Amino acid sequence: MNIMQRLAQTMPAHVKPYTYEQMQAIRQREADVVAKNLYEQNQQTRVSKALGRSGIKKRHQHCSFDNFVIQNAGQQHAFDESKTFVDNLLNDRACGGFIFAGTSGTGKNHLACAIANQALQQRRSVVVITVAELMLKFRDTYRQDSATSETALIRFLSNVDLLVIDELGVQHNSNNERVMINRIIDERYTLEKPTGVITNLQSDELITTLGRAAVDRIMEDGKWVTFNWASFRINKGTQPA
Repeated sequence: MNIMQRLAQTMPAHVKPYTYEQMQAIRQREADVVAKNLYEQNQQTRVSKALGRSGIKKRHQHCSFDNFVIQNAGQQHAFDESKTFVDNLLNDRACGGFIFAGTSGTGKNHLACAIANQALQQRRSVVVITVAELMLKFRDTYRQDSATSETALIRFLSNVDLLVIDELGVQHNSNNERVMINRIIDERYTLEKPTGVITNLQSDELITTLGRAAVDRIMEDGKWVTFNWASFRINKGTQPA
C-alpha cells in the first residue's frame, strides 16, 4: 500500500485526494507563476540598464488616475479613454496604441503616466521617453566604447510591454529621427505591443512628421484623444503636463 492509498483510508469520505496528474498540474502552475515573476523583474532590470533610470522619470512617478483633475467633459472623456486603454492592456485585450494630442499643460503627460504607473504596478515593463532622449540613446550606441548596439536598443524598445514616446513634434524632425521612430513602431506593431504618443501636433501635422503608415499602426484598435482645453499651469491648477 503506497502513501496515497494510506492517506485515502484516513480521509473523510467527502474528501477526495488529488490524483498524480492533478498534483503535477498544480506544481506546473506554481512554476509558471515563479517564472512569470522572474521574467517581469528581469524586464525592469533591463529597463534600468538600458536607460540608466526607471521606466518613468521621477517627475511623473506620482501621476495617477486618482489625482487627475476633472473640470469639464473633455477631461472626463480623456480620463475614461485612458482607463479603458489600461484595462485592456492589463487584461491582454487588443488595445492598439494611443495618441494624446494638445497644447502644453493640459494633462497629456499626467494621463499617459497614470497608464504607465498602473501598468508598472501590475509588473508590466514600461518606458516613457522623449524623442530627444531617444535620439541621444541612439547616438550613444555609435560610440566605440558603447555597451549596446543600435539593433539591441531597437530590440529592447520593441519588446517592452508599453512604450510611450513624448514630445513628438518638438524635435528637429530630421529624417534619421523619423526612420528610427518608424522602425520601433513597425517592430512593436509586428509584436502586437502598444505604442503611445504624446504630441502638440494636429493629425495632419503628425502624419507629415511621422508618416501615415506609422500613425495607422498606432491607431489600429487605438485611441486618439485631443486635449483642447486651457492649460492648468496658466490657470494655476495642480495638473502636470
